Amino acid sequence: MPAGSPEVYYKMNDPDCRLLYIHNCYDGEHYISADQNLLYHEAFADKETQELTKISEKILVLESPVTSIQSIGNTLIVVCSEKVYYLLYKNNAYSNLGERPEIPEISFYPYTKYTDAYNVSEYTFMKGYNTPTRLDTEDINYFNTAYYNAFFQLQEKAWDRYYFVQPILIRYALKLYDGSYLYASSPVMLAQPDPIQPCRMSIRLKNSNELCTGSSQGQIIAGNYSISYFVHSINLNDWSDIVKSIDIYATPEATIFEPDQKQQGLTYKINRTESNGIVSFVLNGDISFLDQETIQKRYLQSPLFYKIASIENYTELEIGHSYDIDNKIRPDMLVHEEVLSPDNTTLLSTGAQVSYVYNKRLHLANLTRKLFPGFPLSLFRADQRYTGVATAYIVTYLKTERGESRVVWSGQLNFYGVNFSPLLSYPDSNAYQMDIVVKYGTMIYRGSFPLTPSEYENRADYLEPSLTPIVLKSDPSGGSSLVVPQPENDTYLQNNILRVSKPENPFSFPAELTYAISNKDIIGIATVTSALSEGQFGEFPLYLFTEEGIWALQNGSGETCYGLQHQLSREPLSKDYPIIPLEEAVVFTSNKGLSFLQGATVQSLLSFDEIIYEDNNLVKFQDISETLLLSTYDSTPLSQYIKKSIMAYNSLDKELIFCQPGQQYSIVLYLPTLYMYRTTQTYTSFLSDASHLLGQNQSGVVYNLREKATSFNQEVSILSRPISFQSDTLQRWREISLRAYNSIQNVVLSLWGGHDPEDAFTCVGQISCSQALSGRVTLRVTGPAYKYYRILMTGIVSSDFHLDAVDVIFNLIDHPYRLR
Repeated sequence: MPAGSPEVYYKMNDPDCRLLYIHNCYDGEHYISADQNLLYHEAFADKETQELTKISEKILVLESPVTSIQSIGNTLIVVCSEKVYYLLYKNNAYSNLGERPEIPEISFYPYTKYTDAYNVSEYTFMKGYNTPTRLDTEDINYFNTAYYNAFFQLQEKAWDRYYFVQPILIRYALKLYDGSYLYASSPVMLAQPDPIQPCRMSIRLKNSNELCTGSSQGQIIAGNYSISYFVHSINLNDWSDIVKSIDIYATPEATIFEPDQKQQGLTYKINRTESNGIVSFVLNGDISFLDQETIQKRYLQSPLFYKIASIENYTELEIGHSYDIDNKIRPDMLVHEEVLSPDNTTLLSTGAQVSYVYNKRLHLANLTRKLFPGFPLSLFRADQRYTGVATAYIVTYLKTERGESRVVWSGQLNFYGVNFSPLLSYPDSNAYQMDIVVKYGTMIYRGSFPLTPSEYENRADYLEPSLTPIVLKSDPSGGSSLVVPQPENDTYLQNNILRVSKPENPFSFPAELTYAISNKDIIGIATVTSALSEGQFGEFPLYLFTEEGIWALQNGSGETCYGLQHQLSREPLSKDYPIIPLEEAVVFTSNKGLSFLQGATVQSLLSFDEIIYEDNNLVKFQDISETLLLSTYDSTPLSQYIKKSIMAYNSLDKELIFCQPGQQYSIVLYLPTLYMYRTTQTYTSFLSDASHLLGQNQSGVVYNLREKATSFNQEVSILSRPISFQSDTLQRWREISLRAYNSIQNVVLSLWGGHDPEDAFTCVGQISCSQALSGRVTLRVTGPAYKYYRILMTGIVSSDFHLDAVDVIFNLIDHPYRLR
């Protein structure tokens, strides 16, 4: 058993500031501390010199206390109960990225480039019509066929120019450095003023007075358009190392007719006019090979968005400016481009009680989720025209398993325009209604829109039946002020959910890497800290500790992070008891004791039921300090002490260290023998990683628990548990010898005897010693026989004092034994 105190490593300026994490970067080690809701870059240890330099720079203000800190590469991850914050270390400083990138406010609009015409030749009716109001099928089919042919010819012209004819849906997403995507925007619809093209025909009929014999030459016209976008707001400069581009995705044009409907679809009317005695007839036709409801449904059912452009120089975009998309893809070839896989769960705000980094993936568990407030109204703008500044809010209503919820977006529109996309949406299929309210000048404009779930995405939509832009209606009774409602029931807990990030990307948590573990709270995550052999690091199971027991997640292959999960133990665990990984196992505690988890095997390491009560009051008669006295005779049961304690593992000494807030001592457990001792060195927090084991006390002093202070005298009190060499048998101890080394000062060695291990003991003999030790301290005693004995040594020793063993000479009745 060693004596002495650990080496002082660092001193905090403010004792209330806790050292929480050491971030290993390319230039050295960065020490991170926190004082309530303030996060500091506390110190820096140079990679080459290892010199520790105090910095104490505030780098983040938090809304709630830190639950843990992790890192992947140069990214520091601060996990709080309600949010996760990211900081990027770059150019010798930390840049606060916040919770997530600020979603760029970009709206799209169509720009009509060309108007093409299809010539309809003269036509002679099968028979003449006198003052016609309708035509026979044979004759009207000529115009049906003309439109059918015009549709394809005009469409082909537009597509050859890489322009669009029919409406499309368009959106964008942020592409990260590893090719993954975040925050797919709400899709909007782009369409020309007449959404379905060609939309109508108007052809003059040949007539002689009231008799119509055919039609004159005419035209069917279709516009085709390119895509432009307008920048309302963008602020991604801090994320420029993370976000590589803003990629734009669109759906193909919907098919507005069926192949077998060539002879159907023209709704027409023949108009008769007379001017100055001259009679004329005009055939006006509206084309709709599919009814409007079917066309609307086809757009709502568009499942795939294809990449049409990428904005890589987004930091050069100017707010308030429009930009053209230089599309080089024929609309009919979009289906060969990259497909967007939107994951709308990334839009939710997430906090966690438990976090862990394993195989370069960030794991978050026992989650707090907050619903997305909704996209800014500016994203739904339908053209580039704006009239001024307005304020607005959007209220979205949802029906969830938790009951009714309400989320609210509110903000200022610096480039307000009256036309909005025919398609509105919210990224959650539970949404059922969206209310939009705008205050522009002294007027209030509003609209209420029912939402229906999308069949292919976690989204709810409203699509204007006419496919034309939405215009909000003025509300004369709305007053002149805008009162923004508050969200309701928008935060919920997922205590049994584990979310896993992509490898080396702590920003992206794909929905398929979400795991439901048990039915109760996840309280901890751990795995072993070293490999079984060369190259096996990361192949161990990931253990999840829950209130329903322990689960093991086996590593999967390919895109599968964890392939199998199975329960190893059904013993309920509590967050009040600590968990710590060792080199080849995990030690966890419960109300029953300490247990050892290795592979799929759980075995008891130390049962609290096996530890008997001990009366340590005999030390009260010793000449030792009050702190050491209280630490020695305190009779708090180990089960109560370990509950809500903090725990650290000293891999060099193979010791577990337990500290209970409010107690004046720590308990140290030597794992190879399960020998326990107490130390008056107490800590309020530990910081442990592969290279460090640091403990900080309530005065702000940080100790290196792997190094001992030298040239330092230490007060000790060594009290053995009750010892009996043969149960319920009287023994007479004759001599005890302590195998000890180095110098001691004013040390008193005494022997105490008793007949009940839980009752008081009587002093049998003692000896005082003050000298340099050559190997042992011996006490010879003469006294009555007892069933149990306790050895007590108190005094002051040097910091390098070491007690190896105790030799005892004793008698059972009249038979001499010597135990070494």
